[in-house]
Amino acid sequence: MPPCESYDGTGDPMEHLARFTSGMNLHLVLDQIMCRAFPVTLKGAAHVWFQHLTPRSISCWAQLAESFRSNFLTSRVQRKNSSALFRIVQGPKESLKSYYARFNSEKLPIDHLDPGVTFAAMARGVRPSTPLRFSLNKRPPENMSDLLDRVEKYLRAEEDSTTSQHEEAHNGHKRQDRPERGNSNEAKRSRATLPKSFTPLNTSQGHILNQVKSQNILKWPKPMRGPADKRDSQLYCHFHKDHGHTTDECKVLQREIENLITKGHLKQFIKANDRQQNGRRNQRRTGETQPKDPPVINTISGGPSAGGLSSSSRKAYARHVNLTQGSTKRPRTSTSLEFNDADLDGISLPHDDALVITLRVDAFNIKRFLVDTGSSADIIFEDAFNQMGISDDRVKPISSPLYGFTGASAPVRGIASLTIVVGEPPRQAVHTLDFLIAKIKSSYNGILGRTGLNKLQAVASTYHLVMKFPTPVGVGLVKGDQTLARRCYVASCRTEETLSIDDQRDGKEYLASPPLLSKPVMGEDLFLYLAVAESAVSAVLVREQDGQQLPVYYVSKVLQGAEQRYPNAEKLAFALLNAARKLRPYFQSHTITVLTDKPLRRILHKPDLSGRLIPWSVELGEFDIHYRPRPSIKGQALADFIVECTLPIEVEETPLGVERPLLPDQLGLFTWTLYVDGSSNTSGNVLYKRSFTLPYLRCLTTTESDYALREVHEGICGQHLGGRALAHKVLRQGYYWPTMHRDALDYTKKCDACQRFSSIPRQSPSPLSSLTSPIPFAMWGMDIMGPFPPATAQRRFWTTSLSGSKLKLWLQSLKRNVKISFWRAVVCRFGIPRVLVTDNGKQFDNPTFRTFCANLSIEQRFTSVAHPQTNGQTEVTNRTLLQGIKKKLNGAKGLWVDELPKILWAYNTTTRTSTGETPFSLSFGTDALIPVEIGLPSLRVVTDDPAQNEEDLRANLDLLDERREQAAVRLAAYKHRVSKFYDQRVQHRAFRVGDLVLRRIEASAPREAVGKLAPNWEGPYRVVKLAGPGAYHLEHIDGKAIPRTWNAANLRRYYA
Repeated sequence: MPPCESYDGTGDPMEHLARFTSGMNLHLVLDQIMCRAFPVTLKGAAHVWFQHLTPRSISCWAQLAESFRSNFLTSRVQRKNSSALFRIVQGPKESLKSYYARFNSEKLPIDHLDPGVTFAAMARGVRPSTPLRFSLNKRPPENMSDLLDRVEKYLRAEEDSTTSQHEEAHNGHKRQDRPERGNSNEAKRSRATLPKSFTPLNTSQGHILNQVKSQNILKWPKPMRGPADKRDSQLYCHFHKDHGHTTDECKVLQREIENLITKGHLKQFIKANDRQQNGRRNQRRTGETQPKDPPVINTISGGPSAGGLSSSSRKAYARHVNLTQGSTKRPRTSTSLEFNDADLDGISLPHDDALVITLRVDAFNIKRFLVDTGSSADIIFEDAFNQMGISDDRVKPISSPLYGFTGASAPVRGIASLTIVVGEPPRQAVHTLDFLIAKIKSSYNGILGRTGLNKLQAVASTYHLVMKFPTPVGVGLVKGDQTLARRCYVASCRTEETLSIDDQRDGKEYLASPPLLSKPVMGEDLFLYLAVAESAVSAVLVREQDGQQLPVYYVSKVLQGAEQRYPNAEKLAFALLNAARKLRPYFQSHTITVLTDKPLRRILHKPDLSGRLIPWSVELGEFDIHYRPRPSIKGQALADFIVECTLPIEVEETPLGVERPLLPDQLGLFTWTLYVDGSSNTSGNVLYKRSFTLPYLRCLTTTESDYALREVHEGICGQHLGGRALAHKVLRQGYYWPTMHRDALDYTKKCDACQRFSSIPRQSPSPLSSLTSPIPFAMWGMDIMGPFPPATAQRRFWTTSLSGSKLKLWLQSLKRNVKISFWRAVVCRFGIPRVLVTDNGKQFDNPTFRTFCANLSIEQRFTSVAHPQTNGQTEVTNRTLLQGIKKKLNGAKGLWVDELPKILWAYNTTTRTSTGETPFSLSFGTDALIPVEIGLPSLRVVTDDPAQNEEDLRANLDLLDERREQAAVRLAAYKHRVSKFYDQRVQHRAFRVGDLVLRRIEASAPREAVGKLAPNWEGPYRVVKLAGPGAYHLEHIDGKAIPRTWNAANLRRYYA
């Protein structure tokens, strides 16, 4: 459903209807669904109104909408007319920006507003004697775009004028503003103490007032004087608590704040760079002594700044600054450069990124230009300069090098005077700067230093990532590229070290001093490289960070004795096992991905594991280990190197101090003999094994292990766990024996209770087996449907007789013996069949019907118990007929006998998917005439010729065999497709003669009869004979035969 705001009865009902209808029409929703979805959008009184609607009183969406509209029409918002615009007048002190915003808000609700009325109302509402009103009256706007352009033009002029006035007032170049008229006497009294300049603040006056108004240090002003009707009612001062001006524009509050700062208060609201100067002013006023100045660290500089290139020029420049400091008048500026939150648009906060801009230098747009106020020179790096294609004639040589922050010098190619263009038109600045061409590598293309910034009169804010500068038409700005800045930062921090190995010795020296180990992050995926050699195995655990693999830990092990004779595949598995044991904390807290080009996963997960691989696979199974082909050999090189450096421990045949090798019989002279007291022996003590999970595990004998499994599995605290869970629980209790996992699996598999209450498999145990008939009507399937409501003559059943190849269907209502119905419906019309398939009902499995079939040489076959799929075609046909009768009957359920011939006729004249023909056409060679061809005559009815029709019918009978053969081919292809789809979900489950099996209890007794807590299986029984694909004859354990056949879907193997 499209999103729509809820309506509570207080808003405009027409607007809610329009919004709801638009959303529904966008999704092509029907009217019925709109009626049902509309109450979801109501709440409060509107929802109560809907709940009280009379049932069945709404028949369509239009009626519901009209009822809703008429009920809530009184809540409709009264629309304004265009005359309301002429009542909007700009106040005496109201800014043009405020008036224009108020005018727009009042104009929006007016429908069908004529542009001429808007122009006239705007010209009349603007304050007289203003440039905008003069412009609108002199030349009326042509359209709304023209009006908008003019308003924006005068808005910018008003903002620039206001900014210039604030700047001049702040610097003290203009006379102090007059005090407010309402408080003129107070201003006269305080004029004697009026400060010449005010301390710059780091926040607004209103914020400072809110912070200190609860303290007792603030002196509140007297009430404002003067007529209140002449003051602007839209401006409110929280300091005077009256209208007329805003809190931030209040001069009385400004002087009070300056007075508190002079007394030593409000230090936290002074700008950081002005606190020292303010402290000096306070000392001069109070006469207090100032402590000794702290040491000063000067900035390291260089390059062609204002001081020049030579040493003498720089000294003269320094002396000139000392002589003229404090006496030079600052030039008057007409533009104020301000930064606000609007400049943070598109910036990801928080950040510590540098200001990197794109600069136009000599007709080239050069990206990655760093704005650095700490650089005394403008720099362009040699790579970027060469790409510009500037000739060397424009490069002037320079003898002075470029010094960095550490004092190290950098080579300089020379100086080039280049023209730069900053900003976007029309607010652009064009200047010629002297760039030093630095012969060093850098991630930046150039640096714009203090020389260029001062020439541009630019101010850069690294927090806002914006550089602003004055232009003749306003303030120009250049925004920094945060993404590019971070790329340059990463490139600058990247080391330039490369791995250069000249020979094998150098490679070993490099690998012998690997980098520091890396600490993994919790939950991070780790990667493991394995390596095997003839006498050692090793592993390297690494992690990935920024596309690089960092080592976490190295492990290796020297193979001893029989371990050296392991096949390479088992050595690889042993290397993984050794790594898991030594690096167990990493394996327990991280997902380990083994990168190898060997089929290690297939080796450890084979179903027919044997020998030592079984306990290895069990031990590794508790970890989250994945296997993946090795993408590169970087990490593998470390693992191979560790294997090479892991040397085997060999026993020297020549002991220390013996000059010549000893003979084999002399080696015993140098062996040691250990003598013990004999108190430690294997009899009478308990053996323990050191564990990776617990300190020690008690090793159990065969008898003790059987008791432990039995007690944990089915004891007092037993829960009949699965094999793996059972083994883990015994292990956690502190017990161990080498084959505990396999023994646990065998024990749970043979547990009688676990087998009887095990889940019932839903997948078929054997492939689909189709029944085919050699000739038409040779094989029939028969089933009885009912009981139905009693019809005429107390008929409550019908019998379905279906040919095995689906070529003909006949139905017969059952009122008498099945033998008579079968004789009349099948034998007398289609001949004696060879095979008859039925279920195990008593109406078919009785001596009378058996004798009848035997006398006619009819082979009688019964379906498996509780497995009607054996006679599936008959069951499906019954289902189709039953659905048709349900839809035909309304209230009179006893008329099903009257509707049965109609449903049968519809079935016989409908094309079947399996054969592509109707059963009627396969029986008589021609499609039957249906009633619709009588009501709307078809082509064959209009052009009917009785003589020709008779001849065509006989010809169709001659061609009927060929038509049946084609249908048989299509039927075989259809069965093949069905079997292919069915066999994809088969889980093979077969039994042999003599196997013990359990039988589904629902197959022999309904679930209601045995209860909820009854087991799912009963038995065991013994398989006696194979009756067919997936069907078996069973007997009791004592040899008593069980009648009928049982399908494998209802059986499961029993382990004694």
